Amino acid sequence: MGVSTQAPADVYAVSDPHGGYDRLVALLTGAGVLARAPATPTDPGWSAGAATLVVLGDVLDKGPQSVEILDFLMALEARAAAAGGAVTVLVGNHEAEFFVDPGNSKADGADGVDRELRAHGVDPVAVASGLDPRGQWLRDRPFAAQVGAWFFAHAGDTHGRSVGDLETTLRGAVDAHRDYDDPNLTGSDSILESRDWYGDPAVAPRYLAALGAKHIVFGHDPNALGARGAIAVAQDGALFRIDCGMSPDVNDSTGRVLHLHKDGASDVADEVDAQGAVREVWRGAP
Repeated sequence: MGVSTQAPADVYAVSDPHGGYDRLVALLTGAGVLARAPATPTDPGWSAGAATLVVLGDVLDKGPQSVEILDFLMALEARAAAAGGAVTVLVGNHEAEFFVDPGNSKADGADGVDRELRAHGVDPVAVASGLDPRGQWLRDRPFAAQVGAWFFAHAGDTHGRSVGDLETTLRGAVDAHRDYDDPNLTGSDSILESRDWYGDPAVAPRYLAALGAKHIVFGHDPNALGARGAIAVAQDGALFRIDCGMSPDVNDSTGRVLHLHKDGASDVADEVDAQGAVREVWRGAP
């Protein structure tokens, strides 16, 4: 699990790109994370300096370019680090389900990652097991990240655990079940799969107190907290849902980036679209 107690001046976050490589590139270009669309997925140009980009998982399936997204994010991680920035890609439920069964119905569907891998001459089982370099990189991704006061996880449900307890539980689950077939990873109320956990207004304050954080940012459920297709905020900025249904198969939107930054003494959260249009979604004290 990635933990940084000191947040950089700018943090960007996006979730559930689901095989929409062209949409992800356009979105990050609009937000200023990329200077321009790369000529190839393996040659991206990072233009966000010392900023951090968090991708909250579900990069696979539901779109025709999962392989391109994997190659792009692997290359962007290296380019960002060389420029003093950081890219943190988290595991989503689609990745975990692929590890459990690389031939599952989502992965082997018409717009699933299996067909794309085979078209590139790659065995899905080799990727899921980590024998292929893409698969090893994907299996090394964390389940959550904390950047300053902001906690990021695909479905967001920590069950009130501290960061240390989460680390122990999730690492133990992977060590015991290398194929990720464990209720803490792929169970219906896991940190990758859970829905509707935020319905009780007492839950978020309890979770945040245990984490030592002020905000939980999650994806996974485009219906959570507000209207589909846009970033939704609840409980005065305690909760942010950033899955905006950007995958080609879902098509609620072409995507939105959450941009966290300072404006004087205030913390600000903006929503940015692929055209660079900015909408402030929350402002509060640090």
